[in-house]
Amino acid sequence: MQSFLCYAVLSLCVELFFATSQRDENRTADEFEKHQERLSRETSPLGRVKILIKMSDLTIGEVNHWVKKGNLLEADRFLKRYVEVIKETHKTLKSSNRNAQRNPAGFKDFEISLRRQLRKLADLKLNYSFDQQEAINEAIAAAESAKEEMLREIFGSENAGPRKEHSPSAAKTKEESP
Repeated sequence: MQSFLCYAVLSLCVELFFATSQRDENRTADEFEKHQERLSRETSPLGRVKILIKMSDLTIGEVNHWVKKGNLLEADRFLKRYVEVIKETHKTLKSSNRNAQRNPAGFKDFEISLRRQLRKLADLKLNYSFDQQEAINEAIAAAESAKEEMLREIFGSENAGPRKEHSPSAAKTKEESP
């Protein structure tokens, strides 16, 4: 009788665990769809950018979830969606014809979120084997490119070039000079 009771309690706990994890996956998908609906109704470029940033954060969360589960193919699917969201955000900001140096709202938000997301992507990349890194490398490249473009928009192209201490040519110049 006791073993049956232990078995019943154990099986109930296992069912609750799987039901909870399934509910979390559905909740994230529902939240993403809710943001997509809000995006379709939003007319302001700044409002669209804020929604797209939330969508990219949700997508990175999904990538993290699938990488932790070991399903890299599913994670790659979400990485492709992440790249699409990043490109759409960049396109929205470019088409707004706003001067980012005078009014950086949206541009700064996007650049800050890209920095945070790039750190997460770099951490996730460690879970990929060398031959499976194509999708995550594409996502990192797209995010890096968008981040650099945002910095150029905010600070101007003359002020937002590559950092001198990180460029190989600057390192050679420092070595050559006495």
